[in-house]
Amino acid sequence: MTNPDELELMQSIKTKWGAKIDAACKTSSVPPAFLAALIANESGGDLNAKRFEPSVLIALWNVLAGRKTAFGSIGHDAIIGSVVAAAAAVAMPPYGQAAPISAALQQLDSLATSWGLTQVMGYYALDPSIGGSLLAIRTPEGQLALTLRRLAQCTASFDLDLTKDFEAMLRCWNGGHPTAATADPQYVPNGLARLAIYEGLA
Repeated sequence: MTNPDELELMQSIKTKWGAKIDAACKTSSVPPAFLAALIANESGGDLNAKRFEPSVLIALWNVLAGRKTAFGSIGHDAIIGSVVAAAAAVAMPPYGQAAPISAALQQLDSLATSWGLTQVMGYYALDPSIGGSLLAIRTPEGQLALTLRRLAQCTASFDLDLTKDFEAMLRCWNGGHPTAATADPQYVPNGLARLAIYEGLA
């Protein structure tokens, strides 16, 4: 028997975001029900949800400082380019002298933050194989589009099928690998159950 709270959650996501989910999935093999389940797992449908990841910030700093050559596929030039662009945008009147430094630090924090419906990581926007921007990540359309491209990247790397390998896709999204342990042991069971509920909605 379906948990009423779970049914209400998935119905709420369908009501609020169903049209945008359907539109996004028209350019992908990912079923709308999977994307809806991912949204339920990650944010409960809250567009404004965000979470700062200190460990990601440290990793980005290590690349900037030259202690590492890259963070995943994100190299020094991509990170410094993003930071410099943010600083340059405020490096003129009416902004004060400290504004460029503040903007650069805020940009780094944004790269180390997960955003919105699917908790897309900011640094994904710097991955040339995904494409996107931090501005786009703050919109539902941008979040969903980048999520689908990231899922496609993951499935291509591990030879998964976007139309059916849902457990592996959930683990990839949450842990970076199709066999990764998830921080929440119920992450995968919840995701699969929510996918099934969404499929059954009228």
